[in-house]
Amino acid sequence: MGGIHVSMLPDEALNYCDSVVIGEAERVWPSVLDDFESGKLKNKYQGALLSLENLPIPRRDILKNSYYRWGSLQTSRGCPMNCSFCSVTAFNGRQFRRRSLDDVVEELEHIPQKRILLSDDNIIGYSQQDSEWVYSFFSKIIEKGIKKTFFAQTSILFGEKPELVRLAARAGLRIVFVGLESTNPATLHAYGKKINLDRLRQNQLKDYIKRIRSAGIVFLGAFVIGSDEDDTSVFSATLEFIKSSHIDVIQVTKPTPLPGTQLWKTLYENNRILDRNFPEAWKHYRFSRMLYQPARMSIEEVYEGYTYLKKIYYNLWETIKRTFSTLITTKSLAATIISFRLNTSYRKAFQNSENYLIYNRPDLKKKFK
Repeated sequence: MGGIHVSMLPDEALNYCDSVVIGEAERVWPSVLDDFESGKLKNKYQGALLSLENLPIPRRDILKNSYYRWGSLQTSRGCPMNCSFCSVTAFNGRQFRRRSLDDVVEELEHIPQKRILLSDDNIIGYSQQDSEWVYSFFSKIIEKGIKKTFFAQTSILFGEKPELVRLAARAGLRIVFVGLESTNPATLHAYGKKINLDRLRQNQLKDYIKRIRSAGIVFLGAFVIGSDEDDTSVFSATLEFIKSSHIDVIQVTKPTPLPGTQLWKTLYENNRILDRNFPEAWKHYRFSRMLYQPARMSIEEVYEGYTYLKKIYYNLWETIKRTFSTLITTKSLAATIISFRLNTSYRKAFQNSENYLIYNRPDLKKKFK
């Protein structure tokens, strides 16, 4: 077994498997295979944070399952930001590492799917050099005539670069996932989201969102609500921001203390994790449950607030208005279809959720308005 959870808690994982790989696997994977074939498999293999130069291209030709409708491509690893709820830095390190442009483009040309997820945690990176790399990447796609539709994760700083935004749209970028996290300055400070906090205080967020959407790119905004700094007013404030900035798609989750994060360390050391019966308790770690008691709300109020926000966002009239807004602003039928399908999927998931089934009451609007 491997991956983030296993790397944070390898001894727990060994109760369920013969061997674990901790961290990034490229350096140790050949040894794992050799030891397995010789019957000498070790309990633990410690990976390392390596340069991403000369990574082998995955054997996508052996993936015959028709469900692989989206291909994926990773150009970088690592994040210096270390936000309190995020495990990326714990797993991939603080140093931002980028693959060579030629290697990435060569791999892209091997991917058969027409739709590609750029699986970097932040495609534009954290420096001017990183931005120049992304500019070269999208320029190369246009130069080579590569016709793909791209979905990327990025920071709000993407909206600061109008030329790059327009270039990326020309190259086929149709949707970006941006972790806005909160409209509450105190929450952003607690999360360690300095980039977002600075732009919120400077009233720049809506301008950046508009710039991205106007280029023909769907904006998927992610929010994490229910921190110790939030009270019940956060739900109406967030909804107002979402509507006034015309965000095309939202992902709203609760702050989940994942092992390896600062949020986990703080809550665990202060005995605030409600269910410590691990590993059985891991089944609740699905970003839709409150796993600790927040400081300024009851857990029931958090669930009610989520239900209120999503019930309004996903009602039929709001969905119709949002779809037309996406089409009018992006001027892209392809982007609008992607947005509509994502909204439909999220709406269905919400209406089948425990939150909706348990907390959907007529008085919610009055309570949180």
